[in-house]
Order: sequence, then C-alpha cells, then structure tokens
Amino acid sequence: MANKKGKRFFLLTAIPTGSLLAFFIFFSPGLQAVAQKPNILLITIDTLRPDRLSCYGSTLVKTPNIDKLALAGVLFNRAFAHNPLTLPSHANILLGTTPLQHGVHDNGLFRVPQGLPNLAVYLQKAGYRTGAFIGSFPLDARFGLKAGFEIYDQSYPAGSGLEFIYPERKAGAVIKAAIDWLKSLANSPADNRPWFLWLHCFDPHQPYEPPEPFTSQFKNDLYSGEVAYVDLELGRLFDYLEETSQWNSTIKIFTGDHGQSLGEHGESTHGYFAYNSTLWVPLIISAPGLRPRRLDENVCHVDIFPTVCELLGNSPPAYLQGQSLVKVMKGNKLPARKIYFESLYAYYRRGWAPVRGFIEGNKKFIDSPLPEFYDLKNDFSETKNLVNPGLSQEKEKLNELIKSLSRAAVDSRYYPEAETKEKLASLGYLGGYHRPAKTAFGPEDDLKTLLVFNNQFEQAQDLYFQGKAEESERFLKDLIARRPEFDNPYLFLISIYERQNRLKEAEAVLQAGLAANPGNYQLAVDYGRVLVSLGKEDLAVEVLNRAREIIDWDPELWNNLGVIYWNRSELEEAIKMYEHSLLLFPKNPVALANLGAAETSLALKNKDNSWLVKAEEHFKEAIDYDAGQVAAYNGLGAVYRLTGQLEAAIDYWQKAVELDPDHQQALFNLGAAYFDQGDKNQALIYFSRYKKLYYQTLPEGEKAELDSLIEKCHR
Repeated sequence: MANKKGKRFFLLTAIPTGSLLAFFIFFSPGLQAVAQKPNILLITIDTLRPDRLSCYGSTLVKTPNIDKLALAGVLFNRAFAHNPLTLPSHANILLGTTPLQHGVHDNGLFRVPQGLPNLAVYLQKAGYRTGAFIGSFPLDARFGLKAGFEIYDQSYPAGSGLEFIYPERKAGAVIKAAIDWLKSLANSPADNRPWFLWLHCFDPHQPYEPPEPFTSQFKNDLYSGEVAYVDLELGRLFDYLEETSQWNSTIKIFTGDHGQSLGEHGESTHGYFAYNSTLWVPLIISAPGLRPRRLDENVCHVDIFPTVCELLGNSPPAYLQGQSLVKVMKGNKLPARKIYFESLYAYYRRGWAPVRGFIEGNKKFIDSPLPEFYDLKNDFSETKNLVNPGLSQEKEKLNELIKSLSRAAVDSRYYPEAETKEKLASLGYLGGYHRPAKTAFGPEDDLKTLLVFNNQFEQAQDLYFQGKAEESERFLKDLIARRPEFDNPYLFLISIYERQNRLKEAEAVLQAGLAANPGNYQLAVDYGRVLVSLGKEDLAVEVLNRAREIIDWDPELWNNLGVIYWNRSELEEAIKMYEHSLLLFPKNPVALANLGAAETSLALKNKDNSWLVKAEEHFKEAIDYDAGQVAAYNGLGAVYRLTGQLEAAIDYWQKAVELDPDHQQALFNLGAAYFDQGDKNQALIYFSRYKKLYYQTLPEGEKAELDSLIEKCHR
C-alpha cells in the first residue's frame, strides 16, 4: 500500500455549491486625443452609508482621508444608486446607463454583454492606461466589466462555501496592488500617457471583520470599524499621489455602490427593499479647476460617466442616460428629471413581487403591490407612507420612465457556474436563476408581506454562525414547508448537511427542492454534485444533463462532469471535460487542479511521463490563482514523487497539511513517503492520524494494509 499510486494521491473537487442582441456602440472619431489630460481615479466602496463618513456629518466614526477629498472637491448630499446590489450598481457607474438598458439586474445571474462599451473603453480610446483593482467576487471579470482595462486585478482566493465566509481581499491588499501598478507606470518614462484607475474596496460589506485596532475600537459597531479601516488605507494611496505630485492634477471620484440597512424597515443588510438606507450613497468629485462646495441636487450613478467626458472637454456619447454634473458643480442648476431605481433580487431568486420606482425632486414613489410614496424633504428616512388612491398617476409616470429608459435594451442574463454561486452564497446572495413564472402580483407577494420569511432565513443563518446548527436546521425546514418556492433554505440546509457529512439527507432536500423548483439551475447542479459524492454517477450525469438544458455554458457543470468521468477511470473523457471548463473560465484553480490530477493518473496508466509535465504546469497554475488550493499542493507532491524527487514531494505534501491538517490524501502520502525514506517515527505520526480520521470509511483491504504499515512502523 505504501507504493500504491493513482487515485490515492488525489482528492478531486467538484465545487460546492432570450437571445443576446448584438449591441455595439462606437465612440465618436472626434474624441479628443490625449495631450496631457488629467489622470482619473474612481474609488467605489462597497456597502457604504454616507452617514458613516464625517464629511457627511457622522459622529460615529472619523474619516480624515475621505474628508480631505471632500474639502478639495464637490460633495453631493443627495446621490442615489439605481440598485442596492454590487454588480448592477457598478454596471450603472461604468456604462453610464441603467439596468433597463444594459440588462444587469442582479449579482451572479447577469453579465454585461460583449460589445457594450464602458468608461474604461472610452478612456482607453482616448489614450489612457487603464487598471482596475477589485476587492470582491461579484465584480469578477467573468461578469463583463473588464472591457477596456489592460489590467483587471482580482487576486482574491477561492474559498469554501461550506464555511459561509467569503475570502475577501482586504482594502490594504487592493490598495497596495493599485499603488504597485502606478509605480510600474512611473517606471516607464517613455510612456507618459495618463492613467485611469478604478479602485474597489469591499470591506464594509457583511460580515464585518475589521482588523485591529478597529475591532477593539468599534467592538459595538463593527460596520463603522470597517469604514474607518478603509479610510486609513485610502490615506496610503492619497499620500502616494501627493508624494509623486499627482494629487492636484488628478480627477478624483469617490462613491459607494449602495448603502446598508442596519435594521431600518426590518432589513438587516441590503438587496431586498429599495429604501434610502440602501440607495443613498456618498458622491464626491474633485477635479482641477473645480471649486469645493456642497450641493443638494438629486444626482445618481449614471451621471458619473458623462461628467468625466465633460471634464475632459469632450461631448458625452449620446446613448448615455445620465447628465453631466459639470454644470451644477460650477454653480448652475440641473434640469428636472426622474431618477429610476429597482430592487429585483427577490423577484429573480424567488418569484416575489418586483420593486421599482423613481425619485423626482423631494418625492419618491415605490411601485409594488402595496405601493409607497414619501416626501423626502420632511421624511428622508421614509417612515410615513403618504400613498393614496389619487397617486395612480405616479404609476403611469413610472411606466413612461421605464419605457423611455428601455430603448435598445439588451438581454444580459448570466447563468452562473457553481463556483460563482458558492462565493455569492457566502455573501448572502444565495439562489439560482429561474425565470419567474408569475406576471401578476398581489399584496401576498409584496416584499413587506414576505419580510417575515426573509428574516426567518437570516435568523437561521445567524443561528448556524452562532454554533446552533440544530436550531438553524429547524428554522430552515419550517421555511421549506411554508414557502417551497424559496430556494435559499434548501441551499443553506444542504450546505450544513455537507459540512456534517449528511449526504443522504442533502440528497433528499435537493430532490424535494428541485421538484418544487424545476427551473432552478443551482438546485439541479448541487443535486448532481451531491449524487457524485454519493457514488450515484449515472443519476448524477442524468441530473447534470438536465441542468445543461437550462444552461450549457457553466464552467463548473463541465468540471463536475469531469469528476464523474475521473471516478469512472475514463481519464481522456475527464480531461476533455476539464479543458472545456477551463475554456469557459481559464483561471479556475479547482478545475486546473482536477485537470492536473487526471493528467497524473493518465501518466501512470499509459506510463507516459509527458503527462506529468502538463500536470505540473496545471498544478502550479492553480496555485498561482489560489495560493490556498490544497489539492494542487497534494498533486504536485504526487508529480515529484513519481519523478523520483521525494524531498520535493514531502515539501508539497507538508504544505497541503499546513493548509488542511485533515487532508486525507496528503496525510497518507506523507506517511508513505516517510516510510519509504526509512523514517518510521514520522511515518507513524501521519499513518496514525490518517487512521483516526478515515479508518471507518476505508474498504476492508485498505484497512488491513494500513494496519500492516502501522505495525511495521512500530518494529
């Protein structure tokens, strides 16, 4: 058994958890070429409430660096997002159009269609160097915002959806990468083109985990601690720009993608309702020649793109749906208009009533089965609903607004792969796409009516995080019984079951969930994945092929099919599946590690070491994309063991065990390597741990071989 190779080396991973209109827009050939144009810095902070910034009057937290930006720029007191979600909001900012035109209404289920230009494309054509530095997965390049960026840095690691903790890249790491890029530009004196830098910091998003000293300083308000931490890190970037004499000559735009409801209206985070707690955002613009001031005009995210155009002396592209703010920043008035907003997360995920509306002057209309109307001058927190039967005209105005903004709209629905859903799940954006069948909604479908179920789900999550798994399970089962169309409880429950290795129960939950929601892609894929884990590969293939009828361009669906073929020892077919997966998502560390495992097995089967060369390359590539990819370290250990480099093999297996002390294959591989090296004491340590953790799951023959090896270690 000590010399037994092949699958023993590996733990393959199946990751847990209308037609597109050709819509190409070409910028005017009259766009001015760059002749020492200013640099442009766009900073978007995720989940940021203006009332947590001292420049907006906060007494809860001091933000001296953001305040410094405000003192030198124009601060807008009433800026609004069009969506309370990360991806749609950034699409609005970068494309200069609302979701009614670009079609991105939710995280993970949509992507910006190819051919839609954004601010980076515009500036690149104007001669700018362009770089984006991203802090969170909802803005991953696969969702279509990378167009025009020569560098789109999203170096966050892959994580475990079973832990429900998103592997966040902290603001410090994002800002360091951005500064390093700026330094690299400075080191190319022959290329004096200006730069456009988009910096995205994710930290204020839940869960709130600020580093020290902010955890201690804000122990009763960790959200504010996250904001204070981001402000500190932004100071490093601002200092660099001052030290390199770039601060004063740079256009600086600072905003949040959306806010955060900290209990207002019964909502604990964001993405559900469309109240000002989640739509009101900070907006600060500083540019050469602009006098500092504070403005009370209603402005919005789609105004940013045309504002940049005019600051550069160019006419904004005609298709943009916002207004340049240069006029108002110079003391003039903006023409009256309606600002559209929507919240469609629950509509697309659960088939609950959509929320849409508009803000005009001091009035805000929210259309839903139970409509709402607010006077924002006297009630900005929206505590007194002034709706009355005479407001039917507001509904008509909204319909006209939607119609006017929907011209040339595109279908940008995106069908996410399993890794996408796993990461979105860890953020609370759990759910699978299925086109809502319902078109007419009554008061029973209104989000206010259904809030009790949404809150019960959040309670179930909280209970699990508090270590009360049994109570969480009861809450989830009750929700499934009462709202079978609500897919979150199924998905969260099976993640708990997987964590507890209760796969048979997970299978039953998914079978019931898919029966109740036959068009739900995520339920189908997760069902197939669990079936693979249970060894029911024929049924898994059937289920995954059904899922493929819903979506056929999901990288992880192909990855999961590869795992099935690998389990069947159909190695060539497995390799085809992994390669197809990587064609769709080239930077997937899990599929790369799985491909390396299949190639290593094929090298053993065919006695052809050329496959080991390919495997080594793919394992290393997986680690480059995710330094915590345990399976890749384990796989590299196997490659080096097979090529006679035992010390190197041990080093990689040790790294695997450092990352995951219970990694089954690495534990056995280390025991076998030390045994072959003659170090029986070290071999005994790893064989003993392997036996303690996995003995009961081994076939009888392998149990006997392991016992024999342990006995030999004692001699």
